[in-house]
Amino acid sequence: MAEKPKIAILSNFPAWLYTDKLPVFRGHYGVWLVALHEAFAHQDEFEIHWVVLNKNAAAPLRFTSHGQHIHVLPRMKRNLGLYSLYLWDRRAVAKELALIKPDLVHSWGTEDCYGLCAKDFRRGVKLHSVQGALRTSVQRASYPRFVRHHSLYEPGVWKSIRHITAESPWAISRVREVAPHADVKLFEYAVEERFFQLERKLAPSPVCIFSGDNAPIKNLNTVIKAFSRPELSHVTLKLVGVPSSPYPVIPPDLTPNIIPMGRVNRQEMAETLASAWALVHMSLADTGPTAVKEARVVGVPVVLSNECGSCQHVVEGQSGYILNPYDVDGLVRAVLAVTKDAQTAQAMGEYGREECRRTLSGETMVASLLAIYRELLSSGAPA
Repeated sequence: MAEKPKIAILSNFPAWLYTDKLPVFRGHYGVWLVALHEAFAHQDEFEIHWVVLNKNAAAPLRFTSHGQHIHVLPRMKRNLGLYSLYLWDRRAVAKELALIKPDLVHSWGTEDCYGLCAKDFRRGVKLHSVQGALRTSVQRASYPRFVRHHSLYEPGVWKSIRHITAESPWAISRVREVAPHADVKLFEYAVEERFFQLERKLAPSPVCIFSGDNAPIKNLNTVIKAFSRPELSHVTLKLVGVPSSPYPVIPPDLTPNIIPMGRVNRQEMAETLASAWALVHMSLADTGPTAVKEARVVGVPVVLSNECGSCQHVVEGQSGYILNPYDVDGLVRAVLAVTKDAQTAQAMGEYGREECRRTLSGETMVASLLAIYRELLSSGAPA
């Protein structure tokens, strides 16, 4: 029997979710990678290997989950890696790839060194998936020095890996600004299965949520300004998952209708979303965001900026509103329109919902990615 083609996925895969040999990570992680991993359990065409660097691994840790191979490798401190071109980490990944002998290496994101690791690969096909657009983000908002310096690696990755996927037309445009000759495909990142199982139950009075961190790129100040207006005093805004640091943008004198909820687990996030009348997200640059996709799958209308990639899942005036990022007056009007009454919030959330559920399912994500793998491997595509 012929061996299955091997795919090595290089990413910040949350391996700690599937083993008790790693400590639990309390921060944000790539939930779309979880959706992909669990959906991959239903395919038998490729042999899947996930390769991830983890500072808590004292030695290589290898195990299986959902019929896939997980490779957890020790890593150097990232501050040292940043200023040494991540050479130690790149060598560790290269040694693991030499053992795996993949036919295709698929890297996710330029927020870490995985794109650089894929760039090093010379013995098969390479594919890169965009997670964030660091170059654009650091141009539009304040970031720590580490992120600004790290963003300098992104153009080299995008230019050197010919085959790229991005989750939105907005993200594709950012790639083409840097690498106009790249073969860029639209490839939507799935929403976790738990959000497909939710029954929407609106809160008794209007509630909107903002979900995400409080980095300046998320433009939370604009959202807070709008909900501090007297016109929206009757609408509760829940800040879900927003920590108080390292970007302390939440003022101490919030109006009573704005409620910081701090970090929440994924199930709490899902339940909060199910009761919301709308989700608001006014990011200055975002390839997604995932929260918008989750809202549309659940059937929640969305008010978002035109710099959010997920705009393709919102129909203006039907399932939400699309605004300029700093349009506080427009945001107030849009929230008033969406929360006019429960019937309006319910109807707007249902508009286009079934199409979003089909587009953002794990099954669609896996089918699309397997088709890309097949195309690249069968065509003898250049690395």
